[in-house]
Amino acid sequence: MTTVFQLQNVVYSYANGSPVLNNLTLDFSAGERTVILGANGTGKSTLLSLLDGLVFAKTGTISAFGKTLSEEALHNSDFSREFRKKVAFVFSNSDVQLFSSTVWDEIAFGPLQLGLSRAEIRDIVDWQLESLRIIDLRDRAPHTLSDGQKKKVAIASSLATDPEVLLLDEPTNGLDPRTQVWLIELLHGLHQKGTTIISATHDLSIAGDIAERAVVIAEDHTLAADGAFQDVIINDELLLKVNLIHEHAHYHGDTAHVHRHGHYGHVHANGGAMHDNHKHHSHSHDEAHGQGAEDLKKLQVMLEHWIDHGDSHMENYREWAEKASAAGEEEIAKEIHMAIDDNESVKSHLKRAKAILAAKLVLKR
Repeated sequence: MTTVFQLQNVVYSYANGSPVLNNLTLDFSAGERTVILGANGTGKSTLLSLLDGLVFAKTGTISAFGKTLSEEALHNSDFSREFRKKVAFVFSNSDVQLFSSTVWDEIAFGPLQLGLSRAEIRDIVDWQLESLRIIDLRDRAPHTLSDGQKKKVAIASSLATDPEVLLLDEPTNGLDPRTQVWLIELLHGLHQKGTTIISATHDLSIAGDIAERAVVIAEDHTLAADGAFQDVIINDELLLKVNLIHEHAHYHGDTAHVHRHGHYGHVHANGGAMHDNHKHHSHSHDEAHGQGAEDLKKLQVMLEHWIDHGDSHMENYREWAEKASAAGEEEIAKEIHMAIDDNESVKSHLKRAKAILAAKLVLKR
């Protein structure tokens, strides 16, 4: 498999000497989907910036497509042009990325820098507007858009050069559930086309949908793990060590109960029905193995069946939405209800419900 990026003993630190990344040695291969995991402040965004040639290592080496990636190399117009066409970066905060007066101009900016003809640029922009379903935004000023619309425009502008590598920093930042489904499906389509996708996030609930490989950065800014996502996500000791989940204890009488919490919500290690008593947090209790837990496991199977076979049994949807709600999973129930109410997006909502449930069941012990 062709190596796209190669990092050898890379160290990056701020001007005051504070470490950001420490002695990283990594390879990224063409066509891979990789997620960079780590708590806030571990250097995930900086690693993406290094790969995009926005900042440069203090020591160590980075190569891109077999050539040294450095500040000096990017001063070479031929290398810079080739590199910028092949690699695109979607920032966590879309406001940082968007600067043109209209959405059309924003998407046209990249192809314009490549010296393409006006006819080619027009075709590219029109294609991106149509394929990302944002034609109605073409004449809007980016700063007037919603967060989800801004993210779509930022992605469209990044894809306008038809890059071989797409870098995404906290890709679901500020997105509602429906737009998250859209993003997952878009990234899946790009992966099928052969695009190398490298994302950085601390959100475990989305990571498994957008990557097969996980690179984990520890809080001391070193490489903590590099392997299959499914192997990483079940390694509780690793996740605790790097602060992607944490433990706390509470007492019922004289009995202590230790719970593990993920960054996308609370994951309790003793099992049963899940409930949502805190905004944006979900809890699972494994102590009971009650009807709620069994219903959620059955629901996972039903969701897979509905998605794979395209069944449209609305009464079944309502019944299982009620069971999800009874188990405390209002977010999943909401997605199923939205599938009932919006026939054109049934499969998207069901996939989102499946993604939410799968992430929680993976981490639930």
